[in-house]
Amino acid sequence: MDRRVTSNQKAWAFTAILRKDLRLELRTGESTITLVFLSLLVLTVLTFALDAPAGDPAIAAGALWVAMIFAGTIGATRALIAEWQNGCVRALLLSPADRAAIYCSKLVASFVFMALAEIAAMVLLVLFFNLDFGIRLVRIAPVLAMGALGFAALATLLATIQVQIRVGDLLLPLLAIPVFVPALIAGVKATNAALAGLPFSGFTQWLKILGACDILFLAGGYLLFEQVISGD
Repeated sequence: MDRRVTSNQKAWAFTAILRKDLRLELRTGESTITLVFLSLLVLTVLTFALDAPAGDPAIAAGALWVAMIFAGTIGATRALIAEWQNGCVRALLLSPADRAAIYCSKLVASFVFMALAEIAAMVLLVLFFNLDFGIRLVRIAPVLAMGALGFAALATLLATIQVQIRVGDLLLPLLAIPVFVPALIAGVKATNAALAGLPFSGFTQWLKILGACDILFLAGGYLLFEQVISGD
């Protein structure tokens, strides 16, 4: 009975915090707009800098993931940073809400923001690189979803460290990008293969690597978040 009550409390805390973050985002659109405009900026610069031929899947895949990483580093963690700046984190820590529920709610909010930005980035990618709308774009959807989930899990944990130290603005990109490199390589390879029209078996190994990275980031964030956020 006690375990069921505890589980219900965790679910209630998770739902309440996530609903609050999503409502704030619907009112202001700050995180999503930031992510979309950063993605647009990165894709624009890469398009003109690389001068890629129309429909080149390798360049398109690389540009898409670079845009996602840079935009996610800056914008996807704003939900947690805003909580810290206005003192709401203190209230959350004093509340009965479980630390794991806080982490999961912030993770899901960051994932939703990144997913919306990725949809906009995909539209821009099609326009900039002259790609055809079709089944190939549908096939890269799970690859991008896995990448966004893993990066959101990693960035949410590291953003908790970032907001507690003076040089935190520099810490997140310095830590997140190198740690995410294996998942980044796997994501680019899988996206390239999907855009090139290769069969699913042609990039299964890259999806396995990406999935393993997601599990590592999710487990690490879930287990370490309580120690990190209570470290002060």
